[in-house]
Amino acid sequence: MQSYLYLRFRSWLLGHNTSRKSSILFLIQGYLFLTVLCFLLLYLPISTKADITYIDQIFMASSIVSTTGLATVDFGESYTTFGQLVALLFIQFGGIGYMALSSFLILKENRHLSKLSVSLLRLEFNLPNRYPLVSFIYSVFFFTIIIETLGAIVLFIGFKQAGVDSPIWSAIFHSISAFCTAGFSLYSDSMSSFRDSGLITNTILILSILGSIGFIVLLDFWLKLIRKRKRITLTSKIILVSTIAYLILGTLLLFFSDGLLVREGVSGFKSAFFQLTSAHTTVGFNSFDLSELKLGGMMIMIIIMIIGASPAGTGGGIKTTTVTALIGLLYSILKQRKHITFFKKEIPAEKIYLAISSSIFYIFILFFGTWIVVQFDGTKFSFDQLLFETASALSTVGLSTGITADLSSLNKLVISVLMFIGRLGVMTFGFALISQSPMMRAKPKVEDIAL
Repeated sequence: MQSYLYLRFRSWLLGHNTSRKSSILFLIQGYLFLTVLCFLLLYLPISTKADITYIDQIFMASSIVSTTGLATVDFGESYTTFGQLVALLFIQFGGIGYMALSSFLILKENRHLSKLSVSLLRLEFNLPNRYPLVSFIYSVFFFTIIIETLGAIVLFIGFKQAGVDSPIWSAIFHSISAFCTAGFSLYSDSMSSFRDSGLITNTILILSILGSIGFIVLLDFWLKLIRKRKRITLTSKIILVSTIAYLILGTLLLFFSDGLLVREGVSGFKSAFFQLTSAHTTVGFNSFDLSELKLGGMMIMIIIMIIGASPAGTGGGIKTTTVTALIGLLYSILKQRKHITFFKKEIPAEKIYLAISSSIFYIFILFFGTWIVVQFDGTKFSFDQLLFETASALSTVGLSTGITADLSSLNKLVISVLMFIGRLGVMTFGFALISQSPMMRAKPKVEDIAL
């Protein structure tokens, strides 16, 4: 039966239209199917311990599959162990990508991938054109299993020392949730209760950073370690440098933006680093109540959430490489250079255009989504709270100032759509809205404009 289903699925993939438009629509349909399936399983009486409205169930299913972490109900108190297990499976599917799973199964039976699988994988993970796809797929599963297992072992020790109930289940759940940058926790206050446990918080940080930097970096370092590659790729260099820079600069700005953190000294700096890392990796765990953040700190958090994680990882946002490319573009313009280079390598022009387009489209969706949310709940909450919520949803971060459960039903649906778009990637969603246009046969006339 299993072999029959595999052959049918593979035959369908081989016969499916492989145009870019078709591939994008198929990717959207796949995540929509996962969201609906997650909703149906969570709606079963065996999954819940409390009465949850269908609007809240839709919201939770969208948040789980998109690995966002925003919640309208107390996750640990509202779902049974079976419901938590269902959520964890869909967090794993959403985190590593359902096409990565299906492609891995195909590679186990056949050494070649269909053109549709290749197209979908490059869309889902934003891979460079010539990146070794088969090695990448195997690395996704290798690193996921190894990292999540090691994370669960260390977290088990930490949770057992903290005296929590069911430390094994808690360790497994939070290891997967952290590496997939989902941010779901079995505890009502997220990680706030473990703020003084360095073993737990540091493990969560390491897992979320490893998930956010992406499988390209992990594979590059592995190939260099076993001496199959002399040097890491330009993509990995940019990811590592930009991630370190954003974490250091963001932590300092967040720390000095909040007087309470400054007064706490070293402890406050650690809290700022944890929370900034949580926003940057889009993992979404809390170490303190974000509703107490001052406006300056909230602004830093929003900017970091918009930047987000790195490509080919489990996080969301515009992506570190995109923002770095824009910074490189600005630097080249100011220096009056014709080419944009990093580490003495030129960035292709089409990648710069894509970085500009995705950033503009992201900002458009963010502010349009915020405008809609303000229309319905603008009298209940402040603008900065609503902007924080929409940025968190679109970047699949999962951090909140505590207003998620009190949003109107319409706004819960709006936030659900933003989380779904964030998981797909704004440009993937944008390409799906625009029909394929034929290439221009003649070069258009050039005319200068005022800027």
